[in-house]
Amino acid sequence: MFAAIIVILLIWASMWAFYKFMYPRAPKSMMPQAGDVTTPRTCNFCGHSLAEYRGVLETQTQELNTEASQDQQQLFFCNYEHQADFHAGKTYQ
Repeated sequence: MFAAIIVILLIWASMWAFYKFMYPRAPKSMMPQAGDVTTPRTCNFCGHSLAEYRGVLETQTQELNTEASQDQQQLFFCNYEHQADFHAGKTYQ
């Protein structure tokens, strides 16, 4: 009985150490800070969902025939490469 308890404790300790090594905690700079918007947004290039504070938000102003009427469109991208590819006219594979 004592040997079984020791084996279970050894297995638990080794698994704990394995998960601590394989899945470390993310750095604080990658965690949301106070005031960050954490709602998920869809990338306009690839279609994947990502928290708004992790991506690139771009606001475009499109002027219509009248100067008073301006329509603001917000574009969201996963990273700067997706933003550049979107404006270059590339499509996501």
